[in-house]
Amino acid sequence: MRRWTLLILLSASLWACSRAPLSVPVRDFNVDVALVRSNQAVFVKQSFDRPPVSLSRVALEGTLRYQQTSAQFTFFVSDEEPCQNQTQGFYLCDPNAPHIERAGTADFRSGPSQPLQLTAERLTQGINSGNLWIGVRLESGLATAGTLEFRNMVARVAVLP
Repeated sequence: MRRWTLLILLSASLWACSRAPLSVPVRDFNVDVALVRSNQAVFVKQSFDRPPVSLSRVALEGTLRYQQTSAQFTFFVSDEEPCQNQTQGFYLCDPNAPHIERAGTADFRSGPSQPLQLTAERLTQGINSGNLWIGVRLESGLATAGTLEFRNMVARVAVLP
């Protein structure tokens, strides 16, 4: 009887652990807004420690700061090199390529600091493979100078059952 109880408790614990959320910190990074255009996206390769297990879904959360409050941006992700056009560690790419996926937006009309949440299938694939590029494109407003600051970025994930 005690063996069955122990087996049931162990099974329940393992099942609960397999559903427990994990988090993968992504190092802070900046994008020089002078590089950001409305017809291309600026991509930056991300630096993080690859998770030890395969993950089923990822939402990348953090804080985004930009001092000018008139700009709107769209974010993209890729799990492979987004294009060959690389300059000083940044990639300037057409975000409509088949291996690039739209992941979210930010609107700075309400203030210089915004919460950021990105979600996409390629985001999950990038975290799983250890290869992730995040891109940003100007959608509207004036963004001619300054730095777009990505801070406290964490991929919150769920382990596959």
